[in-house]
Formats: sequence, C-alpha cells, structure tokens
Amino acid sequence: MMDIQVRDVRFDAGKPKICVPIVGTTFDEIIEQAIQAKRVAEVIEWRADYYEDILDDEKLNTTLLALRDEIRNIPLIFNLRMAEAGGKIELSLNQYRHINEFAVSSRAIDLADVEVSIIDQLSTSFIKWMQSLDVRVILSYYNFEETPEDAVILFRLNLTEHCGADIAKIVVQPQNEADVLRQMEIAMKAQTFVSLPIISVSLGRLGKFSQISGSLDGSCMTYGCLAGQSYPDAQIEAEKLAMMINELK
Repeated sequence: MMDIQVRDVRFDAGKPKICVPIVGTTFDEIIEQAIQAKRVAEVIEWRADYYEDILDDEKLNTTLLALRDEIRNIPLIFNLRMAEAGGKIELSLNQYRHINEFAVSSRAIDLADVEVSIIDQLSTSFIKWMQSLDVRVILSYYNFEETPEDAVILFRLNLTEHCGADIAKIVVQPQNEADVLRQMEIAMKAQTFVSLPIISVSLGRLGKFSQISGSLDGSCMTYGCLAGQSYPDAQIEAEKLAMMINELK
C-alpha cells in the first residue's frame, strides 16, 4: 500500500490518524468547534452539509478562510455529504459540483471527500481537476443498511482506485459482531491488491471496536467526536479514542 502525505500527516497503514469532524450549523459554532478540535485532532473534517449558509458563496468563502486560519497546519477535509449518503442536505448535481469547486478553488482545503456514485455522474475529470489544484480526493462508499458481501466491498475498493482516488473509504452498518470482524478482515485483505490507503468504518455500537483497531486492520484514519457531538461516523470522544489507540501501539 502506498501512503499519502498531506501537510505533516502521512496516511498509511500504521497507527490510524484521528480525524475530528466539525458539524456546526453557524459560523460561530464552526469556529468554536475548530478551536476544540485542534487540541486533539491530527486531521479535521468539515461536514459542510451541516452549515446553514452553504449556498451563499461569500459566507462560504469567509468560513473556509477562517477555518483554515484557525486550524493552521492541520489537514482539512471538505465533506459535503448529501442526504442519500447520510448527509443533512439535498442538492442538485450542479449545486454539489459548484460548492465543491468553490471550496477547492479557495485553497483552504487539503482533501475532498466525495461519494463514489456521484463520480458516475460527474466523471473522473472532476477528480483530476481537484488533484490538479493539489487537493487529495477521498472516494467514499456508504451502506447504512448492512455490511455487504466481501466481493461487493472489494469491488467498491477497486472502483475507487480505478477512478483515480487518493484514498478509499468504506462505511458500513454491521448486523452482528461477525460483520465487524469481517469488515476488518476485508480491510486487511485489500492491502494486497489495492494500492490506496483505506479508511474502514463500521457504524453503531457494534462498530466502535473498529474505530480503535486501525493499527490491526490497516485503516489509515479513524473518527473521534467532540464532547457532546457524537454521531454515527464518530461515536467515541476524540480524547478517549487517542488514549485507546495509544494503548494498542
């Protein structure tokens, strides 16, 4: 597996990097969460679909630049997740493309998280354009109903590489403990034939174990929430998560 360098952070199969999502709805909430997040985060993700002014280019630009200034050299992921991928907003394809292009052009973000099915509509040229402006691309596959069969997940991982992604992400819902273990095993197997760094997430109470086990299955990043901000991708508080991961070193 090749590893990706973003600022001072390497996304590789060693100790998983802790990503803290920012889910504020207003400018003030976003900046306040950024202040808290930078105390523990190795990577920060802005879930822009939570932002109430996401359709206002001027306010979006102000927020992006303020966020970049606040977190300094911490890598910033821009994630505009639509409702069908578990997000908080419904957008047309043109709106989705415009907002992502605006964020990339601002030079405030380091990575963009894009749902892999959207690339079928936007084409891989969208990925290449972002990369031409030095933004790394995470292609994500979500399944909030189940953990699919191994062949389905492995196909999705291959697809992300074929599309030209820098990092592949798989987020699935386990039905039992066996699903969690199977997802971890798939992440391990994938490293033998997919050259991309992989982010592997199992959701829900059962999936919490996967959030601390990246050093075992090769997942390059895990998600930890701020106090009082738990949501499906990040259920363990970031400070507690850091302590748990350090115990596994």
